Amino acid sequence: MADVVQYRLERMVDELDDLERRGLFTRSETAAILKQCCEFEYRLKRPSPLKQDFIACIDYETQLDLLRQLRKKAATRELVL
Repeated sequence: MADVVQYRLERMVDELDDLERRGLFTRSETAAILKQCCEFEYRLKRPSPLKQDFIACIDYETQLDLLRQLRKKAATRELVL
């Protein structure tokens, strides 16, 4: 189980580094995102995951994507001005 979770987290690192490099998230924010995703992955990979765990993970990912979009728009506006 831990190998699968580790593999998925390693695949996320490049994307998070890119978001940090673009200035959308700070280093501490990406670390917090990675930690939260790790917790979700372990919950979802346990022998009997709960429906609530899937819903919480989806909600977190949705909120994170909305935050990314807002910050991207704000950064784009700053470049234009």
